[in-house]
Amino acid sequence: MRTNIELNDDLIAEALKYSQAKSKRAMVEEALRVYVAVKAEERRRLTYKERLDRLLARTRGLRLNSDTRDILRRDRDSR
Repeated sequence: MRTNIELNDDLIAEALKYSQAKSKRAMVEEALRVYVAVKAEERRRLTYKERLDRLLARTRGLRLNSDTRDILRRDRDSR
């Protein structure tokens, strides 16, 4: 997709210091790839946290018949 946008020259110059890109276009593409990866990871962690919170809410009232140390010990010994 071809587009024309004005970018902050100082920010571009600083970004090029950290990038191995040879051109502004390559640097902007790299920045977009990194942005997408970071946002995807944030979303993955958020959905994990939400699932974990739901699981904790569902199991909050459950009680174990055995002491957790005994359960762990039996599990360890069974291997």
